[in-house]
Amino acid sequence: MATAANAFSIGSILSAPDALVVPRVQRPYSWESTETKELWDDLIEFHKRYPGNTIKSREYFMGAIVGQRKNDDDGSFVEILDGQQRLATLTILLSVLRDQLHSENPSGAHKIQIGSIEKLGSLDGPAKYQLTLNKIDRAYFRQEIQEYPGGEVKESNIASHILIKKAKDFFNRKFTEFASEEKCSTVDFAHRLYGIVTQNLRIVFIESDNWDDVSDIFERLNDRGKGLSTLNLLRNHVIAKSPVNQQDDIEYAWEQVYSLSNSASKVDTFLRHVWITYRGDVKKQSLFKEIKAVMASPDAPERLRDPFKFSYNLASDAETYKRILASQHEDAGCARWLRAIQTLGATSLLPATLSACDDWLDVKSQDFLLRALVVTFVRHSIIAGGDSSTLETAVYKVARDIRHGCSLEVALGTLRPLLRSDKQIEADFSTLSVPNSKSGYQRHILEELENHMSAAVKDPSSQPEKGPSGSSVLWIEHIYPQRPGKKWERWKEHEMLVNRIGNLTLVHNKLNASASNKPFDEKVDIYRESHVQLNAGLATFRSWTPQSVQRRQVALAKMAPQVWPRF
Repeated sequence: MATAANAFSIGSILSAPDALVVPRVQRPYSWESTETKELWDDLIEFHKRYPGNTIKSREYFMGAIVGQRKNDDDGSFVEILDGQQRLATLTILLSVLRDQLHSENPSGAHKIQIGSIEKLGSLDGPAKYQLTLNKIDRAYFRQEIQEYPGGEVKESNIASHILIKKAKDFFNRKFTEFASEEKCSTVDFAHRLYGIVTQNLRIVFIESDNWDDVSDIFERLNDRGKGLSTLNLLRNHVIAKSPVNQQDDIEYAWEQVYSLSNSASKVDTFLRHVWITYRGDVKKQSLFKEIKAVMASPDAPERLRDPFKFSYNLASDAETYKRILASQHEDAGCARWLRAIQTLGATSLLPATLSACDDWLDVKSQDFLLRALVVTFVRHSIIAGGDSSTLETAVYKVARDIRHGCSLEVALGTLRPLLRSDKQIEADFSTLSVPNSKSGYQRHILEELENHMSAAVKDPSSQPEKGPSGSSVLWIEHIYPQRPGKKWERWKEHEMLVNRIGNLTLVHNKLNASASNKPFDEKVDIYRESHVQLNAGLATFRSWTPQSVQRRQVALAKMAPQVWPRF
């Protein structure tokens, strides 16, 4: 048959003779609270916009569903290639309406079950359902959502199962809240929503019996704008093109990748970072097309061309990436720099970090390279205010070079041109101001200055009760307050000086609250009590003025080239 596209109501799709089946190439249920809330809000807004019978001729378009019509021993069915998340979520909502009607209107509940969730079958045969999810979610979805009346369902820790249960609980809660606020009966409100979902919601159903045609439509719909993530597109492509006897193992490898996060954008970022380590910089919008083209090229290395090897290498990288994001490393020095990268929010460093932590050379080399990446980021991006694209070009080259086995010296040689001279770093640091929106920058700078100053102190009694690196005990404190009260005169240069490094310090959580907007002469005693070396010199100031900020910052600037040294 030729490719066909027709508009249908959701009710007609869910009650059609042919069952809807989600194939194994599709990822598990992934809608989070943002998507379910958006759907609920849209339905309520539609309900309010068209009161009473005025709603009958109105339509609400929900996009397109792409499917391939197939046959097996049980007859024909439609394999859903795109749109399963919407269909699954609407089925969850219908199950909530069914359960809400269960006690007061059992016949209505039965109508929802048989009309939209379960197919009408024989008396002695097993129940058959309108929608069948993929292998991972199938059994749980049936027990939690589709079976009626349902029994006790064992709690699951699988991410997609948790999201299914969260969606169900969300719709139950919002239904009860709205019915109470609007003072309408459960039965009337359930019937109203059921009518909107099954009659007013409409989709364009695109179908064909040719896989290549359907797959092409699917990719065109999702490889631009809002749609499936790049990782979803790639997973579907890899599994569909792999031998049947390898699909279980490949699917397992991809589940390890998805375990990184429930957020599609975060996992897509990981995929881009991995690809940078192999091929260099690539923009997010063209990532799927480039990977697909490379996998199809006979000249590509086997680890990128073979679906099995590609998937398992990706799963291995996902485990390494997960440890990086958690700042976990067998070596304490490496772990320290991983924490620094997270504190800074320096995502541009992650591709090179991934390459370095993936069995590259020895731990000593990894530690040196990670430190060099952090130093480069601080000197180039924060202190000197260098261009981010220049940094990315260098770091992405390092990522690729390391993946291909370069030496430590080659990697360092790529980064050195970004370091600036020590004289320039000291001059730039002496006027450095870091806004609160970059609190990670503030924290890293203050922590590293404190580490440097503390290392020179031999008396352990003068040390803070916990070292600053990775500490949640030490808080960032503005000496001249962000919102000066009656005890502080607001400086004319307030905006320019309040976030200068010379005006920032670290204090213990318990001391930060007590310092607050107190005058400087009272704050000094609190700073002294903290035993933080950054605060040791504050007692030499009789008052705190704009000149004091500059004097302190110049002193700190002299340390900057030592704290973030050239390599």
